[in-house]
Amino acid sequence: MEIFVEKQPHCLATLRVTVPSSTVKSALEKLAGEYRKAAKLPGFRPGKAPVAVVARKYKEAIAEEAVKDLLRSAVDRAAKENNLTVLNAFDLKHGEVGEKDLDLTVQLTLEPDFTLPDIAQLDLEIMEDVVTDEHVHGHLSMLLERMAEFSDVKDRAVQIGDYAVLDFDATVEGKPLGEVCPEAPSTMKGGEGLWVIMDEESMWPGFCAGIAGAREGEERAVEVTVPEDFAVASLRGKKIAHKVKLKGIKAKKLPELTDEVAQKIAGRSADELRKTIRERLDASAAEQTERRKRTAALEHLVKTCEFEVPASFVVGEARRVVKEIVEAEQMRGLSDEDLLSKKDEIFQHAQMGAQFRVKADFILTRLAREHKIEATRDELAAHIAGLAQRLNIPMDKLVKQLVKREALGSVGNDVVRDKALDFLASKVKVKKAAPQE
Repeated sequence: MEIFVEKQPHCLATLRVTVPSSTVKSALEKLAGEYRKAAKLPGFRPGKAPVAVVARKYKEAIAEEAVKDLLRSAVDRAAKENNLTVLNAFDLKHGEVGEKDLDLTVQLTLEPDFTLPDIAQLDLEIMEDVVTDEHVHGHLSMLLERMAEFSDVKDRAVQIGDYAVLDFDATVEGKPLGEVCPEAPSTMKGGEGLWVIMDEESMWPGFCAGIAGAREGEERAVEVTVPEDFAVASLRGKKIAHKVKLKGIKAKKLPELTDEVAQKIAGRSADELRKTIRERLDASAAEQTERRKRTAALEHLVKTCEFEVPASFVVGEARRVVKEIVEAEQMRGLSDEDLLSKKDEIFQHAQMGAQFRVKADFILTRLAREHKIEATRDELAAHIAGLAQRLNIPMDKLVKQLVKREALGSVGNDVVRDKALDFLASKVKVKKAAPQE
């Protein structure tokens, strides 16, 4: 068997093979014998038909399978002789399968050729995520919000930070906003007795500023321009006119954290509640630090290791990233029209994300190989159990699906890469924050 490999850019290569007629003949005869064992032909008992008859009957199928077997053998030999890792083969072309030498030509996708830096010399440092008293206080405040009390304000005008009780309508060029744009947020379409938090985040920019200083019973006209980055594309840049009547002003007051209040919130004392919150926030901060270690280490290697990645892998990954982005945006309530308007932005983001992911996968795979990192049976089982839980299907059903799709190996590779990333992150130093005074 004559083998010639011609490397090309972008992790591609052309493999040309000439298979001697004797090797082709042996492959065809071997397969004909295997087909004979299961063949059921008229006039012959099962498995007893002459090989020549079977060969004529299943000529095309036998030839196709012979080509696959010969190609597999050629690819394995080419990889071994040329020190290549072949990821896949495609665009197979070959001559007639018969009594002559057989010429095969196929395109190969190769694993990128690059050298990892010395991981032991990795010099990266991140700041530790620290929980402060302010974080604990902020979390406590969110819990106390459940027991907040609202009181009427009669002796002053409405101001930023208050809750304004409003009657208002919203129009675009004289038409109700709800008619012009049904998908607009319901709270912005207007109504009666609506409670609006007086800050720039709760409504259109400029709306709350337009009614600040008004007193109960006062009416105002407020016009705003919708920002160009607003989620609903059809409203961007539009002017919205509002007729607003201030029906009332409410001030919010949070209760003090006493043992009695803490008992109502969480069934424990105030000190115990503070301690529990800090412990949970500390655990969350530790997890965040670990995530940032992984991110910092991986971003460093992706930036440091310069090599091309297979374009087909990037295309496939980009499709997955686009699907993830679209599903996330739809969960946020974005319409098909808005998604279409962001098409170029989504594709650009997906392309960049896919390039990073594919390159990172090759780096982690190489890291695992060089440091002999493998997945144990228990680790693989735990990973599949986690997948089954997220997909909300029985684990045994998922395993059957993975086996059917021949995807168990891919799942195992995911576990190995994740372990390699943990190993990489362990080399990142964490700088402790100065203690609180």
